[in-house]
Amino acid sequence: MERPRPVVGHIVTRFEAEPDLLQRSISAMRGEGALEPEFVAELGPLEADPHIVRQVTKLSRPTVEDLDPEAFRLAVLHLIHRLYIGGPSLPLDEQVRIIWRIPDPDSADDEHY
Repeated sequence: MERPRPVVGHIVTRFEAEPDLLQRSISAMRGEGALEPEFVAELGPLEADPHIVRQVTKLSRPTVEDLDPEAFRLAVLHLIHRLYIGGPSLPLDEQVRIIWRIPDPDSADDEHY
């Protein structure tokens, strides 16, 4: 999976600003009710791998370049409820729209980046 740079940047920024974001996002995800079987099937093996989980919990600007694709995928699954990638014809600030599991407290529009 290619990591879209704007998405990686937003994830790292949120991790730095909110040290408990991962745990709150996992709790929110589990509280959403019944998860889709396909989602659970993808999430299960990633959560079962201690190396992948460790990479996600230690995610920061210095570690992001060494992040395995599976760890990036796990971070996305835990933190992001929906992700929309628009076309290159859109202005840069409208090309990526993230709907976080936990709304961004610093954003006036907590869904759009």
